[in-house]
This record gives sequence, structure tokens and C-alpha cells, in this order.
Amino acid sequence: MYRDVFVKLCIIIREKTLLRDTRFICIEEMLATFLCIVGHNSRYCLLRDTFGRSHWTVSRNFNKVLKALYTIASKMTAKHGLAVPCKIRESTRFYPYLKDYIGAIDGTHVPASVFGCNVSNYCNRKGVISQNVLTACNFDLEFMYVLSGWEGSAHDSRVLNNDLTRRNGLKVPQGKFFIVDCGFSN
Repeated sequence: MYRDVFVKLCIIIREKTLLRDTRFICIEEMLATFLCIVGHNSRYCLLRDTFGRSHWTVSRNFNKVLKALYTIASKMTAKHGLAVPCKIRESTRFYPYLKDYIGAIDGTHVPASVFGCNVSNYCNRKGVISQNVLTACNFDLEFMYVLSGWEGSAHDSRVLNNDLTRRNGLKVPQGKFFIVDCGFSN
């Protein structure tokens, strides 16, 4: 992550959440440990040695940052815009064909740490242990929806079909559509 992006995220967390610096640790360090765990799949013991904190402190601060990011997630994600994006409306190449377009949906595999009898479920088709994460973004590449936690062996269409039937899942307005790849059946 670029330094200026990291600083902006720290400012947003300070202004819009209840997370505050403590006497012993600042928000920047809490966020840095959180990003190391999420972005690099680092273990608590490695961060304990890197930052000089106890296992319990690293775990507690990870959960604090996770809760803080969860509280601002709905404000930071893009809302469904039913108006035709200007990039499509002003282009004769796209307008008549993509006027009802909302965004794009795709699945991606994120490495996961799984132990016990569930390891085989999370093994994807390439033999890597991962989670299948379904994401939807709009024409400006802003995330509209993210669903994580599916085992790596799950097919994209199975994840999408299950998500569309959930009470709080992805909602597609009548007459609108998302662009998908061949991993999703009609």
C-alpha cells in the first residue's frame, strides 16, 4: 500500500470510527499489523516479533481494526446507481448495448489457512488452499458487494446462486444486469 493511501485510511478511521490511539499503541501500528495479517497472511507470532507486542495485543488490535472497518464499510462501498453511467451514455460504441448495465461480478481466490478435516474442501482446482471471494464492482471500479468465506473448491456459479437467494445477499433490480465471465451460468 502506498504511504499516502495508508495515511488517508488512518485519518478516515480516526474521524469516522470509535477507534483511538491508546497509551501504548497508535492507530497506524494497529492498522499496519491488521494489513500484514490480511494482506500477507502473516501469523500472530511473526507480528509479535516484528512489532514487539504480545500475542494477545496483536489479536486484540486486529479485532479492534476489523470492527472499525466494518462500521465504515457501508459508507465506503459504492451504492447501486440506477442511472446510466456517463462513460456509457456518451459513447456510441457502448450506449445502446450497455444502458442497463450496473457493474461486473467475478470471483477470485484468496489464500487461506485451514486446518483439520476441512482442508480438502478449501483446495481449489490448482491444488492451492484458498477461499472463493465473490465481488461486484461498478463501472468506476468501486466495490458494490463482497462475499467471502466460500471454500476454494466451490464453483463461481454455485457461490452466486447461493448469494442471490440470501436475505441480505446481492440484489439486482428488475431490468438491470451485471456483466460476468464464463464461470457463471445463465
